[in-house]
Amino acid sequence: MDTRLLNDTIRDIHAQIELDDCLNTSMEKVTDLLGVERGSLMLLDKENQELSIRVARGLSEEVVKNAKTRVGEGVSGWVVKNKEPLLIKDIGKDKRFSKRGGKYHNDSLLSVPLMARNEVFGVINVNNKSTREVFKKKDLEALNEIAPHISNVIDKAMKYDEAKRLSQMKLDFVSTISHELRSPLTSVKEAINLLLDKTAGNVNPDQEKFLNISKNNVDRVLHLINELLDISKLEAGRVDMKRDLQDICGVVRQVFETLKIDAGRKNIKLNLRMPDAKLNMWFDADQITRVLVNLVGNAVKFTQDNGMINIMLEDLGKFVQFSVIDNGSGIAGEDLGKVFDKFYTVVKRKQSGVKGTGLGLPIAKEIVELHKGRIWVDSQPGRGARFSFTLPKDIRTG
Repeated sequence: MDTRLLNDTIRDIHAQIELDDCLNTSMEKVTDLLGVERGSLMLLDKENQELSIRVARGLSEEVVKNAKTRVGEGVSGWVVKNKEPLLIKDIGKDKRFSKRGGKYHNDSLLSVPLMARNEVFGVINVNNKSTREVFKKKDLEALNEIAPHISNVIDKAMKYDEAKRLSQMKLDFVSTISHELRSPLTSVKEAINLLLDKTAGNVNPDQEKFLNISKNNVDRVLHLINELLDISKLEAGRVDMKRDLQDICGVVRQVFETLKIDAGRKNIKLNLRMPDAKLNMWFDADQITRVLVNLVGNAVKFTQDNGMINIMLEDLGKFVQFSVIDNGSGIAGEDLGKVFDKFYTVVKRKQSGVKGTGLGLPIAKEIVELHKGRIWVDSQPGRGARFSFTLPKDIRTG
């Protein structure tokens, strides 16, 4: 077997990600490499202990659709049960199997198991060499060398496929629940606003107080629902990033000016350091604004009155780095690895009385990673926290 051709075949198989692409490419490359006219790749249904053809070459649609093989039965079933490859020069002389019908040059065939974690999940079968020769040991050796690569790629693709399916199911569930909850909550909020506006008559001070508490809690639940939906979409890759070439300094300055008002209410000194000139790069302005607002907003929330926050934007060549540094209470070491986990709230920040959904930082992390960037935090208790993230200037090649 030509080593270069074999290596090219393995390389092409490893280039696939989607399951259907993996199966089709594997079948095509194997049949071309071995010079055969017919081949099939069968996958195992563990629950039914049955093999079915997922992709084939040289077989009729009817055969592909209807062919089923029980584990332990026939050539493919034997290979699955015994976890061993088969080279059969003449199936008519092999008492383990019945002779096949169909248009074959001869009764020679190869069947090799596909395995992951020492478990068989499928087989590759080939027959009908275009030269009309029987299969030889070198053919089996070539297929045995390729099979682990095919197994590895298909196993990864099946996991990827399953992850996508579960992600879509989760998104559908969250979307449905969000809709079912948002509609009645919006109605409750409108009713509370009518009462607060005194459209239905006067309310006394105590009633107004409790109505405002109710309104704030409804707003908080609505905010949580929206963030749940947002992070589900981000995790499922269902958010369309509108990346344009634009000045990142202008976006940072806008966030700075907006949150300077909130910082001023607590007498917090908010400082900004970034390049004087424009810094054009590819990014989604709305999404990166959301990340910055979250990081700076958190710093304002959790920094004591008369504290200080520094916002920094640095040009690192192919990347830019953002940092938000506060001199607040800081984060304990056991919390540092969990701050980007969904619904996780740092203990000291819980005790501060500031309420959050526990989704702001996970959403920020998803957005940064969708921009091919990285986000992290450095902190020590009593010495403040520094949240940083980097972004490639050109996401198309970053």
